[in-house]
Amino acid sequence: MKIIGHRGAAGLALENSRAALRAAIKQGVDAIELDVRLTADDHLVVIHDPVTGRVADGSQTVHKQTLADLRKLNLKNGEEILTLDEALDIIGSTPVVIELKDKRSVNELLLILERHPHARPNIASFQHHELHQIRRVLPDVPTYVLERFAPVDIINTARSLQATGIGLNTWIMNPLTYWLARHYRLEIYLYTVNNRLLARTLHLLYPKIILCTNHPERFTSR
Repeated sequence: MKIIGHRGAAGLALENSRAALRAAIKQGVDAIELDVRLTADDHLVVIHDPVTGRVADGSQTVHKQTLADLRKLNLKNGEEILTLDEALDIIGSTPVVIELKDKRSVNELLLILERHPHARPNIASFQHHELHQIRRVLPDVPTYVLERFAPVDIINTARSLQATGIGLNTWIMNPLTYWLARHYRLEIYLYTVNNRLLARTLHLLYPKIILCTNHPERFTSR
């Protein structure tokens, strides 16, 4: 069973931070998932929420601040907010699932990927237009359609976008979605699975799934 480190390894270090990315690599994950948002001056920074307050010592709206503004904040572990460039430098050749949180992200993402030819990117998003653009410009880069509430409709969306697969909240996973995904050769990753018993149950029910977890140390051999 493949394991993706969620927001790096968010159960071992502050999510989407250098420490979390390094912890995920140390645990030998199959891939690292992280979230990116656009700043006011069109830099992609690694952060999940639209506002910084949950992970930093100040509360700023990411898309209203420049990168320089955001650099004035300290994350709650003392680090700076990472740019995607910096994150890819840390991750190296480990596969990475880049979740695009904002619209208009693709142009900057393409520039960054050009600067990191050895990166192994996969692109995931709830912003389906962004995935459409990625498929058009980078057809060989795997893409994943994300969904919170519609576990059957997502199959049709993924097929229309010619996506590699889908990412689902664990609690809406069901046998019909699994059968359809397997039928149409779509990969599935489930988020966020942190319990070993739950993971074993899911693997018995759906043997080809990929798990996204805050705690890769519970599922990897290292």
